[in-house]
Amino acid sequence: MAIYCLADFHLSNQVDKPMHKFGQEWMDHDLKIKNNIDQVVKEEDILLIPGDISWAINMEEAEKDLIFVSELPGRKILLRGNHDYWWGTLSRNYRFLEKHQIKNFDFLQNNAFRLVDPELRGILIAGTRGWIFPNDPKWQQTDQKIYQREIGRLKFSLNEAEKLRQPGDKLIVMTHFPPVNLQLAISDFTKLMHEHGTDLCVFGHIHHKESPYQLSGEEIHGIPMLLTACDQVNFKPILLDEYLV
Repeated sequence: MAIYCLADFHLSNQVDKPMHKFGQEWMDHDLKIKNNIDQVVKEEDILLIPGDISWAINMEEAEKDLIFVSELPGRKILLRGNHDYWWGTLSRNYRFLEKHQIKNFDFLQNNAFRLVDPELRGILIAGTRGWIFPNDPKWQQTDQKIYQREIGRLKFSLNEAEKLRQPGDKLIVMTHFPPVNLQLAISDFTKLMHEHGTDLCVFGHIHHKESPYQLSGEEIHGIPMLLTACDQVNFKPILLDEYLV
């Protein structure tokens, strides 16, 4: 069982949201995603997807996008991004899977997962969407409530992971937004991760090459950080196993 990660699919099979207007690298990006994943991910592997999966605004519009994801190899664990307006309650999301007889992915929200490979290696998955930080240029007073809620959700998810933890387990935390501010400083998010012994944090959301968030394993608060947004990693899933030894 190998573990991969790739964020920000930005699929639009049922809505008019062409991505190539953001750059030629996005031309036929869904085919790039599928081809690259098909080449390396096997059915017994895990694929983490930290948000911005579909441009749909409701579950009906997201149907073809979620079926696209289900047809990719491996077990998928999805996290909500800031553009995933289709995302409903967990019960509603799972009803969609049941309706379409999809059995190879799960949703991460106020919960956690423990995965075990044939060698009995335990991998814990926790996380939350996150949000922008108070020093962000886009910050408004209304963001404070969302920011605090996301900290609470991460705490809840990590506590759920602790209930599942067994000796020797490794812990991966998924966020959509970077878990640190523009200065890459220790934050309330990284403090929680550190307290729970996080081995790796993966995130997406960032689409600017000049961003300070171009992290490819650099440690913050002792935790390796990986930016896995599609266009930042050539639309190729990132193998996480080397960070979990």
